[in-house]
Amino acid sequence: MKKSFLLACTFLLAWPAYADRISRMSPTELCTYTAQLQVAAYYYFEQGRPRQEIVLHWHGDETQNEVDFVNKTIADAYAWLEAWKSSSNDLLPVTSFGDMVYQSCMKRLES
Repeated sequence: MKKSFLLACTFLLAWPAYADRISRMSPTELCTYTAQLQVAAYYYFEQGRPRQEIVLHWHGDETQNEVDFVNKTIADAYAWLEAWKSSSNDLLPVTSFGDMVYQSCMKRLES
């Protein structure tokens, strides 16, 4: 499971090189990528690992916008999960969390 997760994360960061991959994504792609990043953060959060211990392996061709986007998305997931955990005994199931993130992103981009 861990190896496949790390492979998936590597795939997420290995998109073909464009001037700025984030700004070129369609709304569907952007929301899917956002959900994937936040579910990855969920994985580490659920293990009890602090945000500072998540090591991201960059390829070196990322723009500052891409780096900022990834870091903010992961930080947002941690903040949301911490708030949820402090108000509830149980975390949402990971699939429900991923679906919620995706749907929220799509609604925000459509409005």
